Amino acid sequence: MLKDELLDVHHTAVCVTDFERARDFYVDFLGFELEGEADNRSESALGDVVGLKGATIRWAMLRRGSHCVELFKYYQPEGNRTPREQCDLGYTHMAMRVRDVDAVFEQAVAAGYEPVSTPRVLRGGKTKVFYLREPEGAITEFIQFNELG
Repeated sequence: MLKDELLDVHHTAVCVTDFERARDFYVDFLGFELEGEADNRSESALGDVVGLKGATIRWAMLRRGSHCVELFKYYQPEGNRTPREQCDLGYTHMAMRVRDVDAVFEQAVAAGYEPVSTPRVLRGGKTKVFYLREPEGAITEFIQFNELG
């Protein structure tokens, strides 16, 4: 069974148009470390793996703890540039567990990032969360888990 082969979750991939701005968001604001970066990657196996023959990309792997974010900027082919809504089919956001969601919210606003709302208490007080629009419209959730006695 697959569950016997699955070790852990390695990375989440994010496709962007402004590579430097996206990389800076993850590295400078979220504290990810740059593990590797390459420009104009176009090996034929890449196109085979992603199902896009002739794909040419700029790429980076960023790590924070045990999780990585893989950044892609496609030079070829050009994709849909409309950010997804949370109700759209497929993956919609990445969540970061934080100690103090209000402090993160204040830092995000001070840094010029666009929150979807202020932090809100959910799940009967078990969590406090807010969503933040990344520089190109993708969503990152910041979630604080509250200890309830």
